[in-house]
Formats: sequence, structure tokens, C-alpha cells
Amino acid sequence: MRLRLAVLLTGGVIVLAACSPTKAAQPTPVADSSTSATSSSAPSSSSAAPSSSAAPSSTTKSATNGPVKPPANNPAPSGSPGWKLTQGNTGLAAHGLNCDSLPLYTGPGAPAAGTVISGKRIEQALTLFAGNITVEKSCIRPKNLGETAPLITTNGPCGSNSCQVTGAPVTIRDSNIDGSALPAKTIAGSCAFLGVGTLQRNYISGMGSGICFFNTGSSLSALAEGNYVRGLRSDGESHNDGATVRDFPLDKNAGRTLTFRNNRIDCSTGNDTGALFIQTYGGDIDNVTVEGNLLEGGGYQLGLESGFDNVYGRNMKSINNRFTGTGWGAAYVSQKGASHKWAVWQDNFLHDAAAPDAKGKPAPTP
Repeated sequence: MRLRLAVLLTGGVIVLAACSPTKAAQPTPVADSSTSATSSSAPSSSSAAPSSSAAPSSTTKSATNGPVKPPANNPAPSGSPGWKLTQGNTGLAAHGLNCDSLPLYTGPGAPAAGTVISGKRIEQALTLFAGNITVEKSCIRPKNLGETAPLITTNGPCGSNSCQVTGAPVTIRDSNIDGSALPAKTIAGSCAFLGVGTLQRNYISGMGSGICFFNTGSSLSALAEGNYVRGLRSDGESHNDGATVRDFPLDKNAGRTLTFRNNRIDCSTGNDTGALFIQTYGGDIDNVTVEGNLLEGGGYQLGLESGFDNVYGRNMKSINNRFTGTGWGAAYVSQKGASHKWAVWQDNFLHDAAAPDAKGKPAPTP
């Protein structure tokens, strides 16, 4: 296993830390810009950057009947495993939409509790700290962003060592989260989503890292289901994760759960930690289930690490996943003080698209 040196930005202080295989940068939350909410629209801007998941053009040429409307893409059937996901059956494209077709969102970057944003093109970062917020069938594609800041966060105001955590659920579904309008240098150390929430059936691309469950607090559960993460970008010495978990303690709510189910996560930037990196950097982690995912790219596809005076718990499960086995391999465990590994390692296979249910060789137990 390689030992890599990572740069962590915490409260404006640069910290150098060695970890294995990496320690990713903590993005800085976007400050609240308003306490009110609106989701009014304006005509689409012709200068907006092209969507990375544009739907088919409105017409195609038929050899016999002239122009015909192409069939709409369909969402992946409910419960489809990660190896069934494509760019066309996740996010906006699954509903026959694309970023540039949507009206502009002109509401605040920090919407109020109870806000529902539906069918909008959002060209600013979102701070969803107020909670009880839903974003659906929208395109989150900021044109301006602070370096290492996330596109979407549930974090609130930050002090010298930590940020406040939302106290109410946040849901983002059937949307595109897209960093393509920003330079690689700006987003290489950024997450598409940072905090705690429910993310379902989204298409996430153009970022440094994808889904980051970090600063998750002590009460809310977290879910990533049916998302397709791909097309991540690196710059310089960045360390990129398709998805990551950095804390999920149970000390105040033993019943909370964190689940990655039926996602396709590809981390192929050249600076890869891996598709799904679980590391106790920010606190203890337990009650995590990883099930039905296709994990692709460089680094290790699935990492499980204790460290930083924190440990993962005894209820960590990996079930029925597929791994490409590229990079450093399918999976590893670094116990660092823990006396146990995965509580359940079951029906995990290397990915073989030609085999029934994509089951290649069994993935070695880490």
C-alpha cells in the first residue's frame, strides 16, 4: 500500500499529513447569502456552459419520413444495481432534460427551510444548512466558486476546528451536479456534495470528488442511492475520491445508518484515492452498508481505514458489489487500532459485463 502526502485545508490553515493511501482536502463551506427563499425563473442564458449530460437533440432525420422525435431516455428501473446505470438513465437525461433547457434559478444560495427547488438551472453554489430542503430535476452548475469549496453543502458557519451541521433532512434527486463550468484548479480539491443528506439518481461529473459524507453530525442518517459519479478532474497534487465517508458516529443516535446502494462510482483522474474511501479522519464511523454498487477507476475501489484516534465500528457491511480491480485493486482494510474488519463481506465480485449479473471472479476478502 502506498503512503501518500496530502494537503488539508482547515479553517484557512494548511496542514500536511501522511496517510495511506491519502487524506483528502476538506472543502470550505460557502457562507450563507440569504435567509429567505425563492425559486423564480428567468430565460435560459445562451452563454451557459454546455451540459455534460445533454439530452439528445429534439429531432433526428428518418430515411423515409423526415424529422422524427427521438425516444426519451428512461430512468433506470427502481432497484437497478450500479452496473446497470448509464449517463442516459440517471440525472436529468433520464427525464429527457438537460442543463441548458432549464430556466435559471434566481433565489438565494442559502434557501430557507421548507424550500423545494424543482426544474431549475442553478449557477451558484448551494448552502442547504437550513434543512428540510429538496432539490429535484435541476442542474447545479456554478459559474463561480471559491477554490476547494463544495458545489453543495449542508454545513453551516465554521469555527477554527469545525462547522455547524444541519439539523433537518436535505434531499437532492434526479439532478445533475456539474463542475464543468469551473477550472480544474478550482474544483480539484472540492466535493460535489459535502455534509449529510439523501442523494438519489443524480448524475455527478466534472468535479474533483463526488459525494462526501463529512461533518455528518450525530443524528441524521445518510443515503446515496442510484447515483452515477464519473468524469472527475484532478489538478497538481490533488487527491480525488468518487465518494468518501470521513465521520459517522453513533454516540448520540445508535440507530442512524449510512448507505451506499446501487451507485456507479468511477474515480479515474490519475490522482485517485479510489471510488469509495471510508476513513475515520473526522470521527468514528459505524452502521455503514455498501451494497449493489459498481466501483471503478484508479487507487483502490473500496477502502476502509481507522486512524486519527478514531475507529470504524463492528457493523460495516459490503454486499453484492462489483469492482473493476484496476489501479491498486478492489479493496483494502487498514485497521490501525481496530480489532475487526468488515462485519459482512458477501457476494462481492470483480466486474465482468459479459457474465450473468456481471459476476466475474470473487473479489478477494480484504
